[in-house]
Amino acid sequence: MQERYRMFRRDGGNYYIRDKVTGRSESLETADRITAKQLLAARNQSVAQPQLNRSMARAYLSATSPELLTRTWADVMEHYIRSGVESTRDRKNRAFRSRPFAAFRTLPLMDTEAIHLLSVLEHKQAGNSAHHYLRRLHNYALHLGWLLAPIMADAAWPEVRKKKMVAITQDEHERIIDREQNPERKLYFEMLWETGGSQSDIAHLSWNEIDLEHQTIRFFRRKLAGKDGGDSLLRIGPRIKTLLDQLPQQGYLFPTIRLQPSKNRSGYFRKACLACEIKGKSLHSYRYAWAQRARAAGMPEREAMNHLGHQSRAIHAAYAGGAQVAVLPLEFYEAQKLKNVVQFSGEIKVSSIPETMTQDCTRKKSLA
Repeated sequence: MQERYRMFRRDGGNYYIRDKVTGRSESLETADRITAKQLLAARNQSVAQPQLNRSMARAYLSATSPELLTRTWADVMEHYIRSGVESTRDRKNRAFRSRPFAAFRTLPLMDTEAIHLLSVLEHKQAGNSAHHYLRRLHNYALHLGWLLAPIMADAAWPEVRKKKMVAITQDEHERIIDREQNPERKLYFEMLWETGGSQSDIAHLSWNEIDLEHQTIRFFRRKLAGKDGGDSLLRIGPRIKTLLDQLPQQGYLFPTIRLQPSKNRSGYFRKACLACEIKGKSLHSYRYAWAQRARAAGMPEREAMNHLGHQSRAIHAAYAGGAQVAVLPLEFYEAQKLKNVVQFSGEIKVSSIPETMTQDCTRKKSLA
């Protein structure tokens, strides 16, 4: 095995080492030849030991699991893409076909180092999506047992530049509705505003999910197909009933919009926002708006979570966090307290205590 570093001296001064791979030189900060040789040997050994360990690992794996030596990240991507619903699989496939992953796909898992992961994250076209899918791909390979150990510790991963999602306001929603000329799209946007459903769930809504006898509408998250927690019921109020009366009375509520891919629906809404001079909003902003309106109106958090299909309170808090909740004045609660208190004969009697309980206490005292 060839040594990576060589030693030289400049004008009778300190000794230096040069990296044969990068061409960079570094001072050993000593003019003593024996000390310099010891430092050179230590530096070469620090590089040679990992290479030796890797060579030994290859020798063992070639006898027990030879396929581990030939697997590339493209194999991990292929297995990872298979999970999830169709729209999720499509997003994964687009992410792994992007330029940041171009050279990474053919890289063998056994030869992967932290520098390779960082090269993907530092690519000029890499954003939050590349960071998200690279980290999940790394963890997925670990779960499959195709990586013997994490390539990079959690603390070493760069921090994600989070994009703040913003809810659509009522004024912005009304401007979009006033400008929209297509009746089906107009009712579609109205239904998103009233229900807080995702764009795909509302687009595929049919009369099989609506019970007019019990005045309920059932939502099932297509994103959570086959999982628990995606089913919820919403009582049909007057505004939703008005929308239902204007929609087809059998089959799918939005037959044309249902056939459109989600990216087409998103693209049309983006153009509608630009025409109304609205920035930073998407169809998903309707879910944020519903969560914040529910919180501002005082809806119990558990009910709002069940309706939106959120399993985690942290996720729901991220949706409803932008709500502006007006707290009632203290005098309102003081007035409510006085309504439950009755004064007589200089004593105070709390009206909320049942009379039977008072009689039971009196009877126990007499028996004592």
